[in-house]
Amino acid sequence: MKYNADKLLHNLSEKGKINKTMKASVGVYCDSVGKKMEGYAKKNAPWHNRTGMARKTIKGGSEWQDEHICDAYVGGNMDYSPFLELAKAQGSSTDNEVTMEVDANHTSLNLSAIGKYSIFRETVRKFIPEAITGMTGLLEKAKRR
Repeated sequence: MKYNADKLLHNLSEKGKINKTMKASVGVYCDSVGKKMEGYAKKNAPWHNRTGMARKTIKGGSEWQDEHICDAYVGGNMDYSPFLELAKAQGSSTDNEVTMEVDANHTSLNLSAIGKYSIFRETVRKFIPEAITGMTGLLEKAKRR
């Protein structure tokens, strides 16, 4: 899930209302969303543990792409995590807001198929409304300052 605040941050900075504190607040908020997604995915992953490592290594957090784009993310960190997400795909999805980044050898894996053990798509979908509402509230507070 990505929130591109480029235009908003530019407009606020032009009016002198944005500072390092606001950017830090956005980063902290995105990180909290990522951590919430991590907890949800760990709790609700539909597979039965064999070693427990797939569930244990699910990580969520945030990362700045550049000066204006902060990503909140959740993902699996085992070599076989993409296979859990795509295993025995049933049906398909038409959303385009959820992609899964893999390692450097694979640039991106489009999750057009919904796997039997899929958890990350469901997790991101569940948290999008909350993240947008929270980010809107955070930015509204900044505008009032």
